[in-house]
Amino acid sequence: MRVSDYFRLSWRAVWERRGRAIGAIVGIIIATLALGLAIGFGQGNWALTMGFFTKVLGVNTVWLIPGHNSELTITDVVMIKRLPHVVDAVPILTMPATVYVNGQERTVIVMGITPQELEQFYGVTSLSNALLSGSPALGPGLVLVGYNIAFTSTGQQVIYPGQVVILNVNGRNLIVTVSGILKQIGHPIVIGIDPSDAVFIDENAFLSQLDPYGVVGSIIVYVDSPRNIDYVTNELKALFPMDQVLNPSTLLSSVKLYLTVAEAFLAFVSGISFVIVGIWIFDTMMLNVIQRTREFGIMRAVGFSGRSIPLLLIMEALITALIGSVIGTTLLAVVAQFLPSPNTVMMAAMRGAFMLPFELTPLNYIVLFLIPIVINVIATLPPAIRAMRIPPAQTLRYE
Repeated sequence: MRVSDYFRLSWRAVWERRGRAIGAIVGIIIATLALGLAIGFGQGNWALTMGFFTKVLGVNTVWLIPGHNSELTITDVVMIKRLPHVVDAVPILTMPATVYVNGQERTVIVMGITPQELEQFYGVTSLSNALLSGSPALGPGLVLVGYNIAFTSTGQQVIYPGQVVILNVNGRNLIVTVSGILKQIGHPIVIGIDPSDAVFIDENAFLSQLDPYGVVGSIIVYVDSPRNIDYVTNELKALFPMDQVLNPSTLLSSVKLYLTVAEAFLAFVSGISFVIVGIWIFDTMMLNVIQRTREFGIMRAVGFSGRSIPLLLIMEALITALIGSVIGTTLLAVVAQFLPSPNTVMMAAMRGAFMLPFELTPLNYIVLFLIPIVINVIATLPPAIRAMRIPPAQTLRYE
């Protein structure tokens, strides 16, 4: 018998029992949507979280933080720069301050930095690319101001390039000129420091006027390659046994493991719907075999082989699964067009909005398309094998 004959007979059987077939198709559609949404939201959160941690911590950085009763200085920074595989070591020079603007005061963070270090923090090759307006000048008496300091919560600009402001640091007033306004970066450049709430001054000016002893809050060590992170980490631990060495790659591994487990759990919970569909198909096919026992006997009597009956049942399950998979994955693709991607969510987070990210790859759609087909075939095999093993004489006597 030709394949087209199998398909024609199977389609006729599905159509005659279309009530059950429609129920199975609806179940497949719901299961595909549920599992697809669970995987999509899981992967979206995974991509968003990993992207955030990668931007904030970096995959080629090591943090050196002073321990209890310990301090780090600029001299330590110079020594770290001489270590093998270290590209650069950036001291975190910060102090709380109060800025006076138009008769109002605001609490800010004053950070001593070089233009090159600020470029690294913002991830730009030129400091001009990090500017919203003004000039990228850092020097004696010149500062760069974060977005949230230059603009109010309502979007009104209160600080402009060229404006003179007063910084009060530890009771000492510094009169500085704003050379430029920085863009919003969307994430902290260092742990606990938002550049939108910081005033950046020249590193030498910071050390001479605010921190003559050169004590730094922490040091960011940039490594030439992620594969040398462990080597540099061990060197730092040996040189600074009293201080804390934070390896962001280790933290990223822990975050990856947590997100993978969470995504697997969501997929497992949603995948239960496919198990229910499989049970439905099994029961339907088993009842189908019982009700069609005499029909199968007549088919065997007129020349159908023993393998024809199982093939017809499997073909019926395939037709049902294909219809459900096509409709389910198509609806999922349509729904995905209206859900935000991780990049969209990250940009929305910068504006204070909250959304759940969604992301599915072409491979995910292929797997979601094939899962119902595989489950339907597996659920149909026991009834199909049972139908094949019924003796022809018994099927003809069946009432």
